[in-house]
Amino acid sequence: MQRMSMKPDLFTSTACLLCARAVNRGSGAMGAIVLFVAALQAGPANAQTAEQPLPPLAQERGVRTGEFVLHPSLSLMGHHDTNLFNGNDSEAGNQPTGATSLRIIPRLQLTNDPNSNVTLAFNGQGDARIYFAGDNSAIAAQQNVGGNVGLDITAGQRRSFSFTFFDYFNRSLRANNWETTQTFNRIANDVGARIEFHPGDIPERRPFNVAFTASYAFDWFDEFTAADSSTVRTRLVGSWKFLPKTAGVIDANWDFRTYDSGELASRNLAFNSKPFRARVGLTGMLTKRMSAQALAGWGLSAHSAGSSFNNYLANVGVGVRASESTRLYAGYDHDFMDSFLSNYADVHRFSGSLRQRFGQIMDVTAQFTARIMTYGDLSGIKGNANIEGLTTCSAGKCRRDTALDGSLVASFEVARLLSMNIGYTLRSVRTNFKVVSKTNKAVLDAGAFTGHEIFASLALRY
Repeated sequence: MQRMSMKPDLFTSTACLLCARAVNRGSGAMGAIVLFVAALQAGPANAQTAEQPLPPLAQERGVRTGEFVLHPSLSLMGHHDTNLFNGNDSEAGNQPTGATSLRIIPRLQLTNDPNSNVTLAFNGQGDARIYFAGDNSAIAAQQNVGGNVGLDITAGQRRSFSFTFFDYFNRSLRANNWETTQTFNRIANDVGARIEFHPGDIPERRPFNVAFTASYAFDWFDEFTAADSSTVRTRLVGSWKFLPKTAGVIDANWDFRTYDSGELASRNLAFNSKPFRARVGLTGMLTKRMSAQALAGWGLSAHSAGSSFNNYLANVGVGVRASESTRLYAGYDHDFMDSFLSNYADVHRFSGSLRQRFGQIMDVTAQFTARIMTYGDLSGIKGNANIEGLTTCSAGKCRRDTALDGSLVASFEVARLLSMNIGYTLRSVRTNFKVVSKTNKAVLDAGAFTGHEIFASLALRY
């Protein structure tokens, strides 16, 4: 999803509906140390990647209660963002504003024996944010509580057919991209079921697997109710392991998304859609140290009005285990994403990572992502301001961005039950897109911004 502005008198009398920047604020500190569920998906079992992660730096001990194992933890994070509201020096009244916060992050995991006839996995995490705002009411308004809860219950894991019920809830906290007390805080929930066919008693040796998933999801904002939506999701994933560590893959999904109100459609910003994606390809090990994935297919955003995506999809990635303590990854994918501005964005994404372990006490992870995003036709948007900096594309007059996200995180084992993270993240958007006042030509939204985050956290776990 794309981040929208809420700036007075641009497109409504109360809130700007021009989706100038991403709702997802790039990698961020929370994403960099994997503290939050970044997206609500129909179960992790369907994910495909060529990355080779390092094994855990330390194993959590857990508390056994009967056949269940409980893993509790508590983290305290100090965090500073140099540009909380994604401001720009050229914007009238929205220069970059820094903010410092303390975040309290409790976490609880509950699992049972993976060899049981019925397996259960529960994961809950909180995120309480306390901002040191001084007399700035906009920063003080970001003080809130978020978190996520995930539940998977699977029956028949070791049989030819299995059935999984899942429910993923997420309460995300997001600052606006304008210095205001209004936020983009939201709640989202995805509940559904998955049925799988996988002949063979030993999961690791099964040559064939087909999974069908259906779910219902909603996405509700605290204040920006024009963007509230509900989605019915379906997905079919099949794999055939024709070599011991290489499989052919087919992955297709078809969603049906409906906005709860017609407010965005009335301004030609975004319409209901039925996005469809289908990919086929190969994934597995090329050598003992190198993994790869190559998928290709087609995608349709199928919006009910306005411009729609209709183009190829691609996903290519290579992971290398350079040594027992070093992992490398590089990848490219072409896809589209929903946007509150002009229905969709066509995205070319380049990514890479380096994971390095030093002894048994520290991991260092460096990651970067570069995205080239071209939005749909903007020529028909209705509003009280002028849009400048558009480029000609196949859909018409479009906005084009280059977004850069990066992070550098060091994780330490301080003691057997105590760990520490120190990190830095960068998020940046470069674009010629601007929203300009019709009366005095002032820049109301520059579109471009740069933000830096530094953070440190201590985690007590068992």
